[in-house]
Amino acid sequence: MFIRWFGRALALIGLMMIIQSLIWMGYGAATNQQSGNPARGLNGGEGPAPAPSSWPTPTLQPTGTPTPTPTSAPTFTPLPPPSTPTPAFPARWAVTPTPRPEASGESPAGIPEPHPPLAFPPRRVNLLLLGSDRRPGERIGRTDTIIFASIDPDEPSVRLLSIPRDLWVYIPGWGFNKINTAYVHGELARYPGGGYGLLQDTLRYNLGLTAHGYALVDFGGMRTIIDTLGGVDVNVRCPLYDVFPDPDNPAITGTLSLPAPGRYHLDGQQALWYMRSRHSTGDFDRSRRQQQVLEGLLDRLKEGGWLLRIPSLWSGIRQMVQTDLGLEEVLWLASIGVRLDRSRIARGWLHPVLASGTISTTAENGLFVYRLTEQADSYLERFLLGPLPSEASPIARVEVINASGNPFYGEMAVELLREAGFQAVRMVEAAPDGRPTRVIATDSAGSSAAASALLRAFRLPGSRLEVSPEPGAEAPYRVWLGADFNPCVR
Repeated sequence: MFIRWFGRALALIGLMMIIQSLIWMGYGAATNQQSGNPARGLNGGEGPAPAPSSWPTPTLQPTGTPTPTPTSAPTFTPLPPPSTPTPAFPARWAVTPTPRPEASGESPAGIPEPHPPLAFPPRRVNLLLLGSDRRPGERIGRTDTIIFASIDPDEPSVRLLSIPRDLWVYIPGWGFNKINTAYVHGELARYPGGGYGLLQDTLRYNLGLTAHGYALVDFGGMRTIIDTLGGVDVNVRCPLYDVFPDPDNPAITGTLSLPAPGRYHLDGQQALWYMRSRHSTGDFDRSRRQQQVLEGLLDRLKEGGWLLRIPSLWSGIRQMVQTDLGLEEVLWLASIGVRLDRSRIARGWLHPVLASGTISTTAENGLFVYRLTEQADSYLERFLLGPLPSEASPIARVEVINASGNPFYGEMAVELLREAGFQAVRMVEAAPDGRPTRVIATDSAGSSAAASALLRAFRLPGSRLEVSPEPGAEAPYRVWLGADFNPCVR
């Protein structure tokens, strides 16, 4: 019975690792599919997963041009509550993490004062989900992906905050540098807690963010887990073309070509390129794409029921993911994932509220960096500590009518609404009527601030707001997608 519960609980190791690295936890099960021995669902299972040394390595294709595949309109039905008891709150997380004493060493002049810690609720659990750029043959890599995941077990909900790798910060005991270098320095300097310890203290010192644990994975791990799950589906909003070298053979290049907005199915290599590409876009867009892929991975784990024997699962996790999480914490997180609805996963980014520019570290070398601003503090307070939009909030409720003629655009509009802090209560497909994209206020007493936020989210002028009172309307606002709708908004 316990094993059966555990299999269902893997849906969270699709939640928690949705968030960037823990999602690798389903790694072992999918390998049965590679050997022609499909992993079964919750009511039956095969033997233990093969040892890590026998797990297959995907073959890199010289080129990769995915094609859109049809998809059905999303539904907004809440997930049923779990039928199994929730494990006790992990004892280790009941104590708020405290920063370590600053490491010895000279520090530069002009050091800022430590940021006051954010006052998270007592049962909130914060995890650092890290992606390393470590290449084959290298021992340590920079953390080019940093996602701060804040988990509320009572709602439940998850807030994913992407932190720019180029954020210019004070690294305790070392000096000023980009935040993605903190992990490397912590490892090389043998800082208390290693690379994670120094990165955690850097976030605490500069942003007031405290973490309870972490999980880290590199390029190879990401590519392999996506392939073993059969790929991932993403809504591509903007055309994207980029060329990448083969990590195993630099003389060979591969092409990622996504010529038009739509729904694409990506294999592991393509998804990795999709998350890493910066050729025609910036780090902000790249962070958006990373969170898209992570949610797509969560969907894959929930779709394909998983059953693994605990010893095989845990040994596979420990070899694929560098983490300080124990089995007790993983089981607790898993119990939350089965109750998590996708609408309760909030996406956030620091990029838009930071100052950007170039600094000179030497006479010859200029670095592009993001700098902290006062707006960053207010954004962190609002995103991490404020209430999330819900169907119970009358202002946040929005209905989507997709009359664009493109069946994929309705889902993209729902994503845009979530990112802007709204709750899509319904999405309806309608025949194109030739009218433009617009926001319709069905309640004349609606909030002008909410209407303005909707217009900004869809990059619409004020003239595209219509007031059309409709007694008994399901939501106070309706977004009507016309033939002119362009999901590629930056």
